[in-house]
Amino acid sequence: MKFDGDAASAAPDADARELDGTTRQRVLQLVVEKGPISAAQLGRELDLTAAAVRRHLDAMTEQGLVEIKAVSSRRQGAGRPSRRYVISSRGQQELGDDYLRLVRTALAVIDDDDKDAAAKSLAEAYFADFEQRYAPQLEQIQDLDERTEKLSTLFSADGFAGFTRLVGRDNPLLAMQSTQLCQGHCPVREIAAAHPVFCEEETAMIARLLDVDVRRLSTQAAGAHVCTTHVPVGRERLAAARADSARAGAQETSQTGRTAGRKRIVISPRQQERLS
Repeated sequence: MKFDGDAASAAPDADARELDGTTRQRVLQLVVEKGPISAAQLGRELDLTAAAVRRHLDAMTEQGLVEIKAVSSRRQGAGRPSRRYVISSRGQQELGDDYLRLVRTALAVIDDDDKDAAAKSLAEAYFADFEQRYAPQLEQIQDLDERTEKLSTLFSADGFAGFTRLVGRDNPLLAMQSTQLCQGHCPVREIAAAHPVFCEEETAMIARLLDVDVRRLSTQAAGAHVCTTHVPVGRERLAAARADSARAGAQETSQTGRTAGRKRIVISPRQQERLS
């Protein structure tokens, strides 16, 4: 009976450890996607108490998976900076690196000693696979915001931890509104750090997939905790509105031109007497 009792007590412990590990993974994923993020914000996202979240954060900090970043805001003034959590380099490694497929691609394209040309060929071949798979799923989406959001989910499915942030949506100036396409994990960040052409090729791919000029704001290869790409949603909408207005003006001018050819002559009664 003692053996049975030990087995029965061990089962809940195993379940608790599994649940604890699942929660920790959810905390880590949110740190990747939304960092720098506070324990209170994590608690609200996961419906957990701040104390429970801090327990996981403390454990992951000790393991070197996350780092603490002191953030000061204008609202806090000269007060003590608040603690925010971001993913560490070790945490990035924990999420996995896509080196095997990258090396296989390298063997297929590198055929000379020109490192710069070889790196560019490798980056083009690497991202060409993503572009070929993503393009058919994006080409039918007309709205730029929706297309950007879809691209972020495609990135997430391939291990890039993609997500979006809406910027300036309360600004009355349409041109100031934008979307940030973010990637919390970069499977090839170490190679990209040595060869920035990887970031350049990925940015070019994003621009082609979204069919708009984009601008890279930050990369993990350069030391940021997240890769961020600026998508000028408001500027594109403003350009579309101006184009619609121009087309409407052209149509109005065309209609005016057609009626202008028919002139109406008004003759006074005295002129009519002279003509008769």
